[in-house]
Amino acid sequence: MRGRGPGFPPRSALPAFTILLVMEERAARGDRRSQELSLGLLAAPVETQPGEREPAPGLLALVQSFANTFWDLEGGRPEQFSSPSSLSRWLSDHQLLEPGTALGPADLRRTLDVREGLRAMLFFNNGAEEDRQAGERLNRALRGRGLFVQLGATKRAEFKAERRDLDAALASIATMVAIAQLDGSWSQLKACRSEHCGWAFYDHSRNHAGSWCAMSVCGSRVKARDYRRRCKRQWETR
Repeated sequence: MRGRGPGFPPRSALPAFTILLVMEERAARGDRRSQELSLGLLAAPVETQPGEREPAPGLLALVQSFANTFWDLEGGRPEQFSSPSSLSRWLSDHQLLEPGTALGPADLRRTLDVREGLRAMLFFNNGAEEDRQAGERLNRALRGRGLFVQLGATKRAEFKAERRDLDAALASIATMVAIAQLDGSWSQLKACRSEHCGWAFYDHSRNHAGSWCAMSVCGSRVKARDYRRRCKRQWETR
């Protein structure tokens, strides 16, 4: 598994800060600030993981959940974002979008570009080649009115958005990824290597060498397939 790389500061040397996302909504008469929402106070989604794995820590679990929307594990069917309305519902359920926000096909395509770009990064974390085209689509999709930073001598850094819309939702997810890259936890979030899986899992193993979402499922399946291939080659060379 890829380490932190030469020259990367040790985790203890990284700055400690709190990410505070403040959402604002525009009233019919004038502007008024809505209740502040701290990313650190958001509840991480509690979702079933293959092989009874533990999910990613903290808000990285929300990124993991977003990446895994390509499949509905409980429903046993592909794609949770099957329509703009299902996308809107998922984002609002995870407190990233104002409830009842209407999204369109272009919003859905943009969100899928972000998700698939992140999934390509997760495959890279598990030894795959870099998918530069997916990365380019990801970064194009993130070019929106998102978060801005507020600094102060006596307070911690705040990341704010003017309203809880799709721009803010996608920028929030990207911010969570950026923080995970800084603290070193991002490299442990991977996409399963199994050919027909790709589930995003968090590698809690001591040496961070996990390759499968669940050894009892995908790991055993791949090992059995490799064994059959070896037996076939041995038989053919006799």
